[in-house]
Amino acid sequence: MKRWMLLGLLACACGGSNGGNGSPPDSGPGAGSGSFSGTVNGHSLTVRDAVFGNPNSGFMAIIASDQTNLCTLLGGDTFPGGTVTVLGVAVANLNAGAPNIVAGIYDWFPLQGGAAPGSPGLYFDGAFALPTNCNGGGEAFVPNGGTVTITQLGTTTGTHLKATYANVSFKPSDGGTADLGTLNGSIDAVYCANASASPNCGRLLLARPPSVE
Repeated sequence: MKRWMLLGLLACACGGSNGGNGSPPDSGPGAGSGSFSGTVNGHSLTVRDAVFGNPNSGFMAIIASDQTNLCTLLGGDTFPGGTVTVLGVAVANLNAGAPNIVAGIYDWFPLQGGAAPGSPGLYFDGAFALPTNCNGGGEAFVPNGGTVTITQLGTTTGTHLKATYANVSFKPSDGGTADLGTLNGSIDAVYCANASASPNCGRLLLARPPSVE
């Protein structure tokens, strides 16, 4: 059965706060963190928060942004304004039996194309985005290679998700082949129910993992 997911790639302010940005690692809600080197089309990413979606499935969003209170923002419906930079990936466990997300190395594959990879396995796709509104406007650049390695699985009850990004290269989202840059880095993300299949705001990327028999 095909699994569909709208990956929200921008944070939308709705007011309020998650109230836990000072929490220490692995203590439940709070702010995620991360650090990346490199640029995409001349743009760098300073991570001020990072979140992940439902870990109890075979398809999960991981979102890092230069916006604070990212989980609260993803549940809103108003664009925060100014320059917003987001790195969003969808990781998919396409091994037979529709298992949950696991720790391991996820190779890049263009999941949005709808075709299945040559073999079952762990794959990711996503975008580096500079949105300008809540409805998908703005620039987006798509991966063209690299890996995302989940080194620690996150849970809905407080354990953070940890992942490293190695040589994730990007190209234009319009089908162009120009090399627009490469990112390397890592994130420490907190669980966020708003990083779901249908976030209120930020439908800039449709990732559609194919079915695997």
